[in-house]
Amino acid sequence: MKLELRWLNCLWLMAPLLAWNISLAPKITLDKVISDANSPTWLLVAENLARIVVFVFPLLLPLRLQDAVSKTGLITYLIGTLLYFITWIPLIWMPDSLWSQSAVGLLAPRLTPLLPFLGIALIGQSMPYAVLAVLFIILHTWHGIQNLTP
Repeated sequence: MKLELRWLNCLWLMAPLLAWNISLAPKITLDKVISDANSPTWLLVAENLARIVVFVFPLLLPLRLQDAVSKTGLITYLIGTLLYFITWIPLIWMPDSLWSQSAVGLLAPRLTPLLPFLGIALIGQSMPYAVLAVLFIILHTWHGIQNLTP
């Protein structure tokens, strides 16, 4: 029984986010979204290190849905994941739309992962994970803002 419980961790909640990114990121053709030309090396390194930590840390968080905090986390995770997915759709299917050409539209996929990450923090009841997730989102968004500058 104890061996089975070790597999019940929050890493499973990262699977939909990773699958979405891996399968659909190549379909985004906007140069503003994917260019690193205006970003300093230190920012790219810091963002990638934070990304690794935020995506691996949930392995240490138990997946428990037994109390109000973790149930609130699940709702936050589900709503946040749905919003995150929705922000990608215009960038892929309508790259010339007003949304896809606006700063809000281009930065939304960088900001909205905060909700599923905070949901994971609540489910795993980990304030350190929440802080690391916020740090990653700040770096990720900063990188995105730099892509918007000519």
